[in-house]
Amino acid sequence: MFGFTPAVRLSLGLVILTVSILILAQALGLTPGAERQQLDVRKRLTETLASQVGVAIMRGDEILLQYLLESSVERNPEIESAAVRRNDGMIVAQTKLHAQYWEGAKKDESTPTHIRFPIMLNGAKRAEFEISFEPLLNDKHPVFGIPSFALLVIFMSLSGFVGFWYYIKRALKHLDPSAVVPARVRNALNILAEGVLILDRREQIVLANTALMEHLQRTEQSLVGKKASNLGWFLDPKQEAQNYPWLVAIGSGVKQTGVRILLPADSERDKIFLVNAVPILDAKGSSQGTIAVFEDITELETKSRLLEEMIEQLAATQVAIENKNKELTYLATRDPLTNCYNRRALYEHLDGKFDGARASDAEFSCIMADIDFFKKVNDTYGHATGDEVIKMAANSLREVVRDMDMVARFGGEEFCVILPGAPLEQAQLIAERCREKIESCNTNGVKVTGSFGVTSIRMGANSASQLVQQADEALYYSKQHGRNQVTCWAPGMESLIAETQH
Repeated sequence: MFGFTPAVRLSLGLVILTVSILILAQALGLTPGAERQQLDVRKRLTETLASQVGVAIMRGDEILLQYLLESSVERNPEIESAAVRRNDGMIVAQTKLHAQYWEGAKKDESTPTHIRFPIMLNGAKRAEFEISFEPLLNDKHPVFGIPSFALLVIFMSLSGFVGFWYYIKRALKHLDPSAVVPARVRNALNILAEGVLILDRREQIVLANTALMEHLQRTEQSLVGKKASNLGWFLDPKQEAQNYPWLVAIGSGVKQTGVRILLPADSERDKIFLVNAVPILDAKGSSQGTIAVFEDITELETKSRLLEEMIEQLAATQVAIENKNKELTYLATRDPLTNCYNRRALYEHLDGKFDGARASDAEFSCIMADIDFFKKVNDTYGHATGDEVIKMAANSLREVVRDMDMVARFGGEEFCVILPGAPLEQAQLIAERCREKIESCNTNGVKVTGSFGVTSIRMGANSASQLVQQADEALYYSKQHGRNQVTCWAPGMESLIAETQH
């Protein structure tokens, strides 16, 4: 017994079924050529009857002749009438209604329904045998009244549909790809929360578990046999994958993991699946299909997206808080009139810088400045003009000092400048430039001068406050000795100031 493949067995079954339908059509007289066969039968029948009639004429037996004609009509339903006509046109014998049936006959010519056959005796024509038949089966069926070919097409279509449907239904029952999966395996897959597809090497679906059918909203019957790529999903454009993971697994025989697949849903957001595909290999290592697992991460992605948005909002809030803190810090450390640092910020900055400079034995200088006769400006021109003069002095100091230097309003019309890394000589030079700058300015028609005191960490100050005090004593010395000048602090200066005060 040959081991035919399923495809060969299906083909043989369809061939046998088709031949059976054709034989049935032939038996019903629906196949082409039935008319020609019927005409051949009539010719042979006419020849046979003519030979018998010739024998009766040769014997001169009129009774036998009449019997032959009538018996021929009775035994053959197709024959309507028969007669024998002499050469002179006289009827020798005939059946009933022959004249009526013979009216349509053509003169000296046979037709499919009216056949003439000469009766030859001793080589000479003695008479002519006439026989009339029913009309041949023409192009229209006598019962249904439609063309025979159309009737054949209808018959083949209907019978073929019924026969093929029944045959294929029984064949598919045995060839159902899902039947190769044992029931216990199917039950185990249906328990899983992840969607599972089992595909053959042509990417056709062999099995889909319950979870995946729910995601796709389709039945197993509508999925089995279809290609997995044609189910409406698409690759996430944000990833590097260029093809579906199951196709890559089937083609390469290598496991594919973590490929994101999107499935359009009724809601605004697409369903998102994380797909892993494992190839199914035979004993020779050839890929025979794949198992693809679909993990629905839509809700996880939604929560992750919400978390990212919350983090972004928190970050934005943190930036806003930091900006507000910076703004508050700025306002807390600035003098509102001059925008210079205030006295509190000065000492907070000075303590750290002074200790660092002292520990590293670095240069560190301080300048104290005061507007000369400022009370007279207020009394003469008013406090508004006095405020403008103070702002002019602050701007003059900022324009002259270095970017690293700190300018602070110490109080009233008095300013303090911290110069990290500057020796006493450089600080004295900067103070002189500041003095010249203030002296050259004109504020709403008002001109003022300034007095300055300069000191350095090299002058022996042990603390930031002592350094400021030295600069302030030098400033006081400048004011006591003519104003509009720069004085550097020197040891013993505090005694001279005390004597001057007494």
